[in-house]
Amino acid sequence: MIIKKLEVKGTDKQTASLDFDIGLNVIAGASDTGKSYITKCFQFIFGSETPPKPIDQAKGYTHLVVTFETKHGGRFVLSRALKEKSDIVCTEIDNDNLETVLKPTHKGTPNLSNFFMSKIGLDNKILAKGLESMNHASLTLRIFERILIVDEERIISESSPFGKGQNIEKTLERSFIKTLLTGEDDADISETKKNKSSKESIKKKLDNLEDFLDMFFPSNGDSKKPLEQMDNDLDKLEAVYKQAEQELNILIQSNKFLVKEREQLKKNSDLVGRKLADDTALLGRFQMLEKKYISDRERLEANTESATYMEKHRIANCPLCGNEIDKDDEINIDAIEKANSSEISKIDAHLEDLRATQADAKKSIKIYTDQFSSIMEQISNLDKKLGGSIGRKVKENRTILNDLDAARSEFRKERDLEIKRQEVFKEIGRLKAEYDDIRDTYQIDDFSKEAYELNKKIVEILTRWDFPHGNKAAFDLDSLDIIIGGKPRSHFGKGYRAICFSAILLGLMEYLSSKSRHPGFIILDSPLTTYRKQDESLEAYNEEVILTNNLIYAFYRDLSDFYKDKQIIVLDNQEPDEDLYASMNYIHFSGNEKVGRYGFFPIP
Repeated sequence: MIIKKLEVKGTDKQTASLDFDIGLNVIAGASDTGKSYITKCFQFIFGSETPPKPIDQAKGYTHLVVTFETKHGGRFVLSRALKEKSDIVCTEIDNDNLETVLKPTHKGTPNLSNFFMSKIGLDNKILAKGLESMNHASLTLRIFERILIVDEERIISESSPFGKGQNIEKTLERSFIKTLLTGEDDADISETKKNKSSKESIKKKLDNLEDFLDMFFPSNGDSKKPLEQMDNDLDKLEAVYKQAEQELNILIQSNKFLVKEREQLKKNSDLVGRKLADDTALLGRFQMLEKKYISDRERLEANTESATYMEKHRIANCPLCGNEIDKDDEINIDAIEKANSSEISKIDAHLEDLRATQADAKKSIKIYTDQFSSIMEQISNLDKKLGGSIGRKVKENRTILNDLDAARSEFRKERDLEIKRQEVFKEIGRLKAEYDDIRDTYQIDDFSKEAYELNKKIVEILTRWDFPHGNKAAFDLDSLDIIIGGKPRSHFGKGYRAICFSAILLGLMEYLSSKSRHPGFIILDSPLTTYRKQDESLEAYNEEVILTNNLIYAFYRDLSDFYKDKQIIVLDNQEPDEDLYASMNYIHFSGNEKVGRYGFFPIP
């Protein structure tokens, strides 16, 4: 994409216009001839709220029109009234002159930012704005314009070409250059922020589980050895129990039907007995928890009553510590009552849920108790039927089995509790891992590899310009600027700062153009920063900003030779050598009505 034409129009006014070509375009000559006004025109057409300053020559001009040509030969025209916050009219020449009114900011719809950024594949990109707050912003044309248009103030600044690098803007600028170089934005910052908000919920779950462990499993460590020991002891009991059952089966094998019926009843009794034992143990723990909740509630109520008592009886001693209460002491009763009331409400909610659970457990215990009694009664009747010696033996063996079953049941309960304890430990471990994985701050991905490639482009440019120590330039990821020969760009004089600024943006254009993330044009206002009056005046130059003739020549020579497939527009007081005119689109502003073109605006 290139800029073909810039026009400023007004009723009964001769249009002020400039035509541009691909490659190097230089508008040079005297000061105060409209060069800075041209730069402001470009900034305004790209969405700036403020139009160019109304200089004397611009009086009566009301509209700005800029024509663009796309890579494939299509054209579109942007026009805008020269007044603050005015909308932009886009006319797509190769689309039957379709006109669309675009908002100058990215918040309106449709807007210039989305229209332009979509043409270079950078629409809908998200930039990180804060690492701790995890706020974000859209990559808009107003941000992207920093690498397209550079006015005479910014080009000599000590700040990075990507921004001022201060406070929250530093994060945005880093995200901006990373997105440009890698093509990957920071859209995942929203998901990271959402995950951070869930971290507090995970912390509460961890606290609840740890309280549960402290209350019901006051044992340290999470070793599996106790569980293994229990399994060994249980296996021994099971072996003895099995042997006793085998002996009983031998005694009663003469009546297989009764034996079979009794075996089934015994299995049922074992199953029901285990369920009954588990529910009874669980109910006991629920009751312990209920007592704790009630105790906490009574403590909070007593706390509220004590505070009220102290407020009403200022001369009394503190009921807790016995110290005398100063009458000037301020006691915020409302705050205390509100805090206590809030905690009591939480406890009441816990009690309500706990009591409902207890009621369910009691119902379950009643059902299992009735079932167990019924089964045992049936077993007793069967034993009577077996009678005689078999009955006596059955009774003896049943006593043994009951004792074994009681011991086995106790072991099983302890084993089940240990399993539950280890399950809680496992859940705590899982939650802690999830908690630790959630980042408290956002991290912008590393882009040092891409920055190194950009730096090679910049070094090549500075070397072609024969810039002092240009072959030792290094792009600094912290300042987002270059260091030359160990010296930051900000430590150079204005002239060298401007030249280096230009090299960075040109190198970035080369890097991004190969990846189709750059429109292919740059506008540089005063990269050589030398002030000059009208043609016949040859005042001495300011030594702080003057550059060597060799560097100026190399600058123009390189831009005209090396960027024929891109567009560079340079506005400067410093003119190129005459032998370079033929290799560029050269426009000269003389500042003298009698010499060539005076300036941007026609002389009435």
